[in-house]
Amino acid sequence: MTMNIRILKSAVTGLLTALLLSACASQVPLPIRTAPATSLSQSEAGADAATHMGETVRWGGTILETVNRENITRLTVLGRPLHKDGEPKSSDDSAGRFIAIVPEFLDPKVYAADRHVTVTGTFAGTEAGQVGEHTYTYPVVNADNWHLWPREVARSYRYDPWYDDPFYDPWYLDRWHYPPAWYYRGYPYAYPYRYWR
Repeated sequence: MTMNIRILKSAVTGLLTALLLSACASQVPLPIRTAPATSLSQSEAGADAATHMGETVRWGGTILETVNRENITRLTVLGRPLHKDGEPKSSDDSAGRFIAIVPEFLDPKVYAADRHVTVTGTFAGTEAGQVGEHTYTYPVVNADNWHLWPREVARSYRYDPWYDDPFYDPWYLDRWHYPPAWYYRGYPYAYPYRYWR
């Protein structure tokens, strides 16, 4: 009886551990999360395409256009610096545009403009194109892995001095902690001087 209870306990423990590990497992592919040993930048690729042909790259940024062909999808991406986990940073820094060739259909409504994407693959040279009336040279990567990042959710933050400190004394007034304006008698014509400092 004791042996059966021990076996049952170990089985339950193993099941809970497996569930915990599966819940914590990242949905981001490992090649996206891990930077390649040699990091070829977009500027290096565009400057000397012949030398860097076939090198492994990990690039990401903001999708500008998604075009479906018969067996591939072409993503035009505005390159961004990447975080350590491969997610593009939300910044105005950019190494320019590049084209990622994905060997399957990607829905343009999902891979829509302004979404963030990261791809890994091999550098396949450059391609001439246009940005408006300007002639532009796009570095091209044949993607082996790609990941579409979740949309950023804008969070509003309002500083409330009444709730920033659980030990805050509401009757202690300084330049950062004071009652709301309507607390003062005669508001808005009789504001205390310290409120304006």
